[in-house]
This record gives sequence, structure tokens and C-alpha cells, in this order.
Amino acid sequence: MSESRRFVIGDIHGCFLTFKYLVEEKLHLKPNDTLFLLGDTIDRGAGSKQVIDYIRKLSVTMNVRPVIGNHEFMMLQSLENEYSFITWTLNGCAQTLLSFGVDRSMVLEPGSVFQIPEFYIEYIKTWPLYEETNDFFFVHAGLNGYIKDPLTDVESMLWTRDEDVPVNILKDRTLIHGHTPIPLSSIRKRLQNPKSKVFNLDGGCVYKNYPWLGHLVALDLDKMVLYSVRNKD
Repeated sequence: MSESRRFVIGDIHGCFLTFKYLVEEKLHLKPNDTLFLLGDTIDRGAGSKQVIDYIRKLSVTMNVRPVIGNHEFMMLQSLENEYSFITWTLNGCAQTLLSFGVDRSMVLEPGSVFQIPEFYIEYIKTWPLYEETNDFFFVHAGLNGYIKDPLTDVESMLWTRDEDVPVNILKDRTLIHGHTPIPLSSIRKRLQNPKSKVFNLDGGCVYKNYPWLGHLVALDLDKMVLYSVRNKD
């Protein structure tokens, strides 16, 4: 058996073809590899259902460890109250609902979220707010470094734009997050700095019309080698 490897991929946002290409043609993932995902797998892009199906398919043969992002969280909250659904409509829910077969005329109706099969809802509910290893900490947006226990601040883990380094949680580990789209050049520059303890891997894949964005990014966690694919969706 080949040596196991570890990778992490930033925000996918329904870009199924790009995600599949990155996994199969760039990373060449194998059954004994581990893949971390930084959340926001859905919304804005057209292939949200296909992305979730592909994650489940990969999970059959390898260790796939997704964390929940603010977009998955909004979807789950939309099942609880109409206000949360309204918030979700402002953040790309229509594309997700369409991918699940909801009629276009109904995607802005609060009841439409209940047309997503329960199976998918229950699956995403199992995703944690964070994952951690001996050398890395994975979270969607970041951590609040100004409070005693950053792991109690759910809003920061899902929504923050700050790049705090809470030493009491990280210790000697590196924080890997997504959420805030940045140019590929900025991601590369941060990786080239040996003192960096926080890496943002959101290359803004779904924003392909912006020349400085539009990349899906993966990082080999053992070699610290970056892989990227321009949006193919």
C-alpha cells in the first residue's frame, strides 16, 4: 500500500466539475489518503448537490473530514425559521435549491428548503465546526483570539474575517481556514513565509469573472505544496 497523504481543500461553493478535476487530475487521491474540507461546499455555484454526492462517494473509500461553513449553517438554520431563510436567499441559496430539483419559481419561498431530501440534511448535520490534528487546526472562517475559549464562539468560527492566532488553542499548530476569497498570489505568498501560522485557502473559485479570483485551492499538508485549478464549471 502506498504512503498515506493528507490534503485540505478550500471553499468549493457548488463548483462540482472543478472539485472533481482537482481531486482526480491534480491530487490523484487514493483510498488511504485523508482529505479535509473547509466548508462552504454549497451555494452560488450550480453543482451543490453534485458536490455533496461526490464528497459522500469519496468518503466510502477514504477518510474525508469536512467542517461546516456558514453556508451549510444557513441552510440548516433555514429549516428552523423564516428569518434565517431570508438571510440564506441573500447568500446564494437559489443555486443550491435548483441543484436539488426545486422549481425555479419556488426557490425564494421559505418552504422550498424542505424539498431537500432529509438524507442530505442529516449528513451535513454531522459535520463539525472544526477538525484538528497534532499539527493543524481546521475551521471555516477563523477563531476569536480575544476570549478565553475560542471554541465557544460559533459565530467567529463561521463568519469572522479576522486572522487571530489564539495561542491557547493552537499552541505550535497551524490554523487553516477559508471563507474570505483572496487571490492565488496572496495564498502563495503566505505559504512562502516560514513564520506564517495562519493560512487562508479560499481562492474564490466560484467568482471566476474576477480575474484575481476563480481558483479552487488544495494544500498538501505534509509537503506544504499548493495545488490549484481555475474554475471549470
